[in-house]
Amino acid sequence: MVKRKRSIKATKITNVTSARSAPASPRRTSPRNASIAASARIDTNPDSFCPSPDAEEPEVDNMKSKKARTGKEVVGGLSETLPAPTVNVKTSPKGGDGLDKEDPEAEGDVEANPEELKEALSRPPPVNSSYLPLPWKGRLGYACLNTYLRAANPPVFSSRTCRIASILEHRHPLKDPTQPEHPTKNRPDKDQPADIARGQEYVEALGLANARDIVKMLRWNHRYGIKFLRLSSEMFPFASHDVYGYQLAPFASEVLAEAGRVAAELGHRLTTHPGQFTQLGSPRKEVIQASIRDLEYHCEMLELLELPPQLNRDAVMILHMGGVFGDKAVTIARFKENYVKLRQGIKDRLVLENDDVSYSVHDLLPVCEELNIPLVLDFHHHNIVFDGDKVREGTLDIMGLYDRITATWTRKGITQKMHYSEPVPSAITARQRRKHNPRPATLPPCPPDMDLMIEAKDKEQAVFELMRTFKLPGFDTFNDMTPYVRNDENKAWKPPRKKKSPRKKRLIEDDEEELVDNDEDADREVPPLPLIPDSEISMGGPDGRVYWPPGMEEWLRPKKRDVKPRDPAKAKTTAERAALRRAEKAAWQAAREASAEADTPGSAAHAHTFEVVDTNAIPGTKPNLARARSVYGVVKAKKRKPVRAPHLGGSVKNKKTANTTVLTPSTSDQESYPDDKGKKDSQDFEMPDLTDAEEVAPAVTKVNRRAPTRTLSGRSAKRKAVKYAEGDDDEGD
Repeated sequence: MVKRKRSIKATKITNVTSARSAPASPRRTSPRNASIAASARIDTNPDSFCPSPDAEEPEVDNMKSKKARTGKEVVGGLSETLPAPTVNVKTSPKGGDGLDKEDPEAEGDVEANPEELKEALSRPPPVNSSYLPLPWKGRLGYACLNTYLRAANPPVFSSRTCRIASILEHRHPLKDPTQPEHPTKNRPDKDQPADIARGQEYVEALGLANARDIVKMLRWNHRYGIKFLRLSSEMFPFASHDVYGYQLAPFASEVLAEAGRVAAELGHRLTTHPGQFTQLGSPRKEVIQASIRDLEYHCEMLELLELPPQLNRDAVMILHMGGVFGDKAVTIARFKENYVKLRQGIKDRLVLENDDVSYSVHDLLPVCEELNIPLVLDFHHHNIVFDGDKVREGTLDIMGLYDRITATWTRKGITQKMHYSEPVPSAITARQRRKHNPRPATLPPCPPDMDLMIEAKDKEQAVFELMRTFKLPGFDTFNDMTPYVRNDENKAWKPPRKKKSPRKKRLIEDDEEELVDNDEDADREVPPLPLIPDSEISMGGPDGRVYWPPGMEEWLRPKKRDVKPRDPAKAKTTAERAALRRAEKAAWQAAREASAEADTPGSAAHAHTFEVVDTNAIPGTKPNLARARSVYGVVKAKKRKPVRAPHLGGSVKNKKTANTTVLTPSTSDQESYPDDKGKKDSQDFEMPDLTDAEEVAPAVTKVNRRAPTRTLSGRSAKRKAVKYAEGDDDEGD
């Protein structure tokens, strides 16, 4: 069976095991008629709602002690059954194994304690049968969710759900009732009066959207040889709730009848699997009442499909016995007592399955034979929980019970079904082996005409893997392992941009190369791709490209962008960031003061350097704003290159930098040119006889540079030297 988790908020009020003071009310009739005129205004985008247990991958719960997990305590190497803990819907994922607190399909490794490892390593090896049911004639199926269709655009799946808070919120009208709902722009207005019927309309619209997608899933399955599907229990959110529950007829009758008609046309089998909290053996009356409501809901959903007689009998509801509650025999007796009180329609569909926590095949088979209930054999569960004094672990010994198990089906005229899954290869302990392998590697030793439900995380891809491995019917209908971008959906067409392509070289018939202008081809508009009919959208295209190898989901859908979580060690509070800014500012001010001291004339650090001249003191220039900038401008200032003194023989081209801080030769630099030899080494430039910094500043307000020239002729040799004189223009222009 498929293990599912329920959202915490979504099930806050659905705690069937918590105590209630008021008795459970019967399911009420929907206040609306069959047609929902306003359902088009309700957003049924699956990504806008709480993720369904069938649609999303469950999380890993914190590991509890073995006693809390299994209700067993290891004493001297032996297991003693203790009173099983009560499971709370708020904190436990939804599944089907009574006291199952950990999802077998959850991601992550399950750690084992030394006692579990010792017990697991001491058990005898399994004894498996080598028989393979080939040639295969039965029906293979998967549970609830199609991974390919779930990633389609628009998504196709039947597990849209919501929270009770959303139902209460949607009792208020939208801010603009004439427009469709929007997550932010057009939400329910809580200032307006609430109406219960409006909130019921909202949750029913979700159920109708789920039911309509069943038809798409059935036709998709039929195209690729899959003829067995388990319907999601979350198809109609909160339909079995004691307060917010509702009946499916008449509003969903037509939609479900259409799904049943397609299933009958294609010969597909449909089943359901109520959750782990549906326990008819519980000692609490409120749990029994909630379990009966849940069975009524599932039974009504299957009845509204209006299937033909045989497919209607085959549409069964799989149930687990549930918890032990301190005494297995007493619990089984309570189950028998409550079972006989059920209406006949539920009895006709109810079947029992052995689980991987408490009840083995030998525990349930006598009950099924006594109450005329079919028994579903789950091979994976049997290899974890079995009677060691009667059978060995593996698939060989259990084959001796095939005749008795099959008889529970044939005497009610129901086609037999079995469940198959495998543990992950790295599993050792019983708790680790409960986790399902994403794709089973082989087939069980079942009859070749068996209806086999493959319970695996990869859903339809796990079925494809078996079909490819054993060349089962339909294996040639889907693609080989070829990566590609899915092209079976309609996408918005945009006209190509008109670009003039560059000239390209092309070979012509005489093997000569010439330039060919492709401008005309570039300017020609490419017509849009033909639209895909609605019946062919997300169906895999003509090549049947629906298969992706293990771990290669991005072959059929874009890979999600990996967002690295924020490092808590690097995260800083507001006070820490403010302190960091103050420290940076103090460091900047200290560096500024040190630089000012170093630039003071006559200081040791000032010798053989360039002086910084502030043009704020120069008349006719713009004020220098460098001193007024904040600490946040320091980084930008560091990236700017300082304006150096004009290179001897050049000219200043940047007029903006000429009016700002300029580096000029200091008085100490004049000592490098004491005579004519120094002048010759400096390209025959004459340095002004300046000794004070006050005379330097006005001398550089306008600096003109001339590009250095080579003395190659007498004409250029006669060029006069440039003089750095105040107010003089270039000579020789």
